[in-house]
Amino acid sequence: KPPGFNMPRLAPFTQIVGQPYPARILSFRGGVNNSISDEDIADNECADARNFIPDLNNAGDVVKREGLNRVSTVQSEAITSIHQGKNANYFTTSTTVRNFAGTSLASGLTSSGEPDWATFFDNDIFCNGTEIQTSTNGSTFAALGGSPPAFRYLAVHNNFLFGAGHSLGLLRWADIGTVATWTASNGLTISNDENNDIIGLSRFRNVLVVLCRNSFHHVNGFSTPEMSITYNAYGTGCTSHRSIVVTPFGLFWWSDSGPTMSLDGFNVEFPGIEKIASTLAGLNKDQYDLVHGVWNPQQKRVEFYVFNGSTQATVNMAIYYYYNDRTFWIEDGIGASMGSSGLATVSGEARAYVGSASTTGYLFYQDPAVLTDDGTVITGYLDTKRDHAKTDSATIKRMRSSEVNAVITGNTSVTFGAYWDESVNISQTWPVTLDATEGFILGVSLLGVGILGSGAALDKEVIGINRRYGRVKFRVTDSNALRTRYRNVIHRGSIVSA
Repeated sequence: KPPGFNMPRLAPFTQIVGQPYPARILSFRGGVNNSISDEDIADNECADARNFIPDLNNAGDVVKREGLNRVSTVQSEAITSIHQGKNANYFTTSTTVRNFAGTSLASGLTSSGEPDWATFFDNDIFCNGTEIQTSTNGSTFAALGGSPPAFRYLAVHNNFLFGAGHSLGLLRWADIGTVATWTASNGLTISNDENNDIIGLSRFRNVLVVLCRNSFHHVNGFSTPEMSITYNAYGTGCTSHRSIVVTPFGLFWWSDSGPTMSLDGFNVEFPGIEKIASTLAGLNKDQYDLVHGVWNPQQKRVEFYVFNGSTQATVNMAIYYYYNDRTFWIEDGIGASMGSSGLATVSGEARAYVGSASTTGYLFYQDPAVLTDDGTVITGYLDTKRDHAKTDSATIKRMRSSEVNAVITGNTSVTFGAYWDESVNISQTWPVTLDATEGFILGVSLLGVGILGSGAALDKEVIGINRRYGRVKFRVTDSNALRTRYRNVIHRGSIVSA
């Protein structure tokens, strides 16, 4: 070259007609993000998804959610609460209290409201705004002594039993170390605003958190004379006492802004607005007082059960939030149509239990080993981002092939679909058969499940596609009673016009 002549530096990828674009890998582990355009989400996020969760315990990226394992006998009323007590584990219906087997322990309740529970010393206590009953043996219930007010909410903190919901903004407590001595002076007015009444109580770390409709407050003290409000926060409240969930990470509840969390009890975040604003916009706000939630320790997630649809009056959707990953996952079907949820330890194993909202339903627990919702196949789908191959959305490309990568146990047929360019409906579909591939991983001395044998290796199914496009989004639909673990979708092609 002539002296002083410098060749121009090319960009890492220059659009040249006929040049293959780099293979695009679209995965799913980032969860659902519908708060921004499906073109602007991350490569590992889903524009939409149903009935999938992160595959925390195996070799996949995502996997179909757990199925339901029936626990109780069939019920004739919807299940309204679940509680792990000292003497037994309980659930309630509109008019009864039952143990997990479904045996009635108390009947003829006159309130159909959503009960609250507390366990203090030998007492497992429930209230519903009318009755306040206790059991000290796990098999019989009787009215709590001392003529307590008709509480709707209960909590235990610093050796005190607290109650609220009986009178506007008033918090009451029994004498220290007792459950049946309700001295008249044991009370604090948290709010005298009829639009900001108390909605629920929860012990969190070293304080009692009192959640109101438009605020929350800390109450603390180790004796009656020193009981006081130690912190007030206005502007963010709670809609349902059954949505309050205490986790190792922080306190979660449901507010007018959807999923709400406070990691320290003071500062508040709204992760749902950041990720699933479109989902939240489609919920029935009139039913926010019935949203309920539970901490699932096996999956390390918070589960909220909500009403999808502006007029939907029956629970029909679950929203799972994985705090470690900061991801949301949306669930539907029978497993999400639950009237109550709660955490209980049975035979040394802590599980998330759910109770049917149906009047002919059951108490269930979520079981990763169960592949169906009480016999009903779980149908799920995953939508990728709308991708333009990292060139330009106006650049015309030609798709040559797409590839679905998964690890499965047993053969399964799935449907692969594509949304071409701006389409909001699936434009084209292909049936895909995934095969359980036997695999052996070199360098591993332990031959265990997932290392040697059927379903141990990645299955790659390539679909030949000859199609001009500018942007494309893919969907994988799985309606099998199998736990296929999906890794990603890969598409390849070349530039048609630069």
